[in-house]
Parts: sequence; C-alpha cells; structure tokens
Amino acid sequence: MTYDPHAALAAIDDNVVPVVGFFSIVAVATFVYLVTSFRVAVRDRAYACALPAVGWFAVHDLGFVLQYDDWFHTYDHWWVKAWWFALIATSIIEFALVGLVVRYGHAELAPHLSRRTFALGVMGAVIGITALWILVKRSVDDELYLISFPITAFWAVPFGTALLVRRRTQRGQSVVQPGCVAIIVAGFQGALWYVDDFFRTWEFVGFTIAAVAWSLGNVWLVRTLPAWRPGEGRSAYDW
Repeated sequence: MTYDPHAALAAIDDNVVPVVGFFSIVAVATFVYLVTSFRVAVRDRAYACALPAVGWFAVHDLGFVLQYDDWFHTYDHWWVKAWWFALIATSIIEFALVGLVVRYGHAELAPHLSRRTFALGVMGAVIGITALWILVKRSVDDELYLISFPITAFWAVPFGTALLVRRRTQRGQSVVQPGCVAIIVAGFQGALWYVDDFFRTWEFVGFTIAAVAWSLGNVWLVRTLPAWRPGEGRSAYDW
C-alpha cells in the first residue's frame, strides 16, 4: 500500500494551513501554465503542448471529474470536492489545447495527410492515451490521485524538451511553461510531505528533485534558443 486514503484526508485536516498553502501555489501555477500554453500557441500558430502530454493531462483530469460519486459521497471531503471543481476548468482548457494540436499540428507533423485524416488520428491517439491511463490507474494504489497529479505534471517535461530540440527555436514555447512545471511538482512535494510517510520516501523525493531539475533545464534551453518570428527561418511546416 502506498497510502491510506482516509488517513491521508485526516492528515490534510490536521495540517490544513501548509497543505492548502502549497496546493494553492500548485493551482495558480497550473492555471498560468495552461493559459500561457494557449497564448503562445495562438501567437506562434504552433501547438505548445505535445499530444502525449496534453492528452494525458486532459484524460487524467477528466477521469477525476467523472468520479463525482466518489468525491461527494464515498469520501465526502472538502479537499477532493475542491479539486473536482478546479479540474472541470482545467479539463476544458486541456481539451482545447488538444484542439490546437489538430489545428496547428497538421502542417508540422503530417502535411501529407488530409486535415480530416490528421484530426481522426489525433482523436485515435487520445483514445489510446485513455486506455493507457485506465490501465495505469487500475494498477496503482492511488485512490485520491495524490501520486498521479505530480506524475501527470511531469509529462510536460520530456515532451517539452523534445519540442524544443526538434524545432530549435522558441516557437510555441515560453520560459513560463517549464518554470510553472517546476513550481507545480515542488508544490505537490511540499503539500504531500504532511499527508503520508510515502511522500517522504527517497523514491518520491528523488522523483521531485529530478522533475524540478529537468524543468529548470528546459527553462535554460528555452533561453538559449533563438526567438521565432513569422517569415524568418521558415521550416517545412510553417504556414
């Protein structure tokens, strides 16, 4: 067992000030990350979140929202209810970001396909991500999503690196995005430290350190790449 959900909720009640404080930081950083991703995508006409990452974000958060009965009846606790309301908004934004992959990703990823075929491919990928998420969720002892939240945030890190290395410019990216991911993962560590011994193990703390360090590495990488301007250094997928 990783943690007992009822004991974890009781620990949240016993440490409400630091837990809510850290989670408030996480919530703000998450909102800033999503809004920034949407803004830079529209500005540069290039998706800002790779499909494997943003698809996972969307499916993960929608899964939480769909478990309404668990949060409002089985556990009936203010903490999971608050996250339910928050994740309605994030799910909407995340699926909108998936839509930007359809809108802007066609010319970049698969110009040889029709737009309709590409859109169907993205939908198929999201369905595949959903199947993977369900498999993972049923295999991990994580009733309250306490483990999956920071791991889900981490998905933005390697795929953010991949976008930067492939595009070789700041197109569709901003230092704000990886900076927010570092804050999100660190914020989860701060909050969960009070919740259960599992979150103080070397494995979980090591994950946090690695994720924050990699995120800061992405901040550095964004800053070293040249800014992208329409019509300058155009690549095959620009339109």
